[in-house]
Amino acid sequence: MIDSNISIEEIRIGDYKKLKDILSKQQLYHYNLNGPYKERFLRINEKNFEEFMRKKKKSITYVAIKQGKIIGFTSAYINNHNEGFIEDLFIVEDYRGKSIGTKLFKKLLQWLQENGADTMEVHVSVGNEGAMKFYEKNGFKETGYTMMKTNIKD
Repeated sequence: MIDSNISIEEIRIGDYKKLKDILSKQQLYHYNLNGPYKERFLRINEKNFEEFMRKKKKSITYVAIKQGKIIGFTSAYINNHNEGFIEDLFIVEDYRGKSIGTKLFKKLLQWLQENGADTMEVHVSVGNEGAMKFYEKNGFKETGYTMMKTNIKD
């Protein structure tokens, strides 16, 4: 059951500085998953996240707020081919398992549908089995693998 003191709000490009603390928590979470490209997450901050989202045809970010503090967020964009891409869904650890992620996710899916996304795709980091289960529970199917080489000089 979601706490009635939690609100879901859109955060607009230009206000992404409000995401600084939660982006830091997300960085640490993904870094600790110990995936093959964990270092990549250390480079994400509110400025380059904003630049990334600003370049998209359509984009959205929603936050979950409790007592003035952001405790979760989700973001997505739609490209020129009407393909929806879910960039993030992150809930601060103390608030996981309380349906906050589900509420944020439903709001995000509604936005994607209302804005013409024909498909919806999400990338899940290696080691993040909880996220895999969440997305599968919400109708997403594994369609392939992403592989990356981090040191292109070799």
